[in-house]
Amino acid sequence: MKPNCMKCKHFFITHNQQTPRGCRAYQIQAKELPSSIVKQANRGAECIGFTPKAETKKKKDLNDSKYW
Repeated sequence: MKPNCMKCKHFFITHNQQTPRGCRAYQIQAKELPSSIVKQANRGAECIGFTPKAETKKKKDLNDSKYW
């Protein structure tokens, strides 16, 4: 199964237009997703640094009638 970088706690967005995506686990920044770079560097092996993000709280639906 291919890891989804967007759901990994090590993934971050940079402010650099040339390298907009990064991985804190591997300390890389790139134009494409870090998992694809790691796969190329590991000769086809998937990213072993993938750690799912913690579950976030559900946002309140302010359109719900119980708030009004």
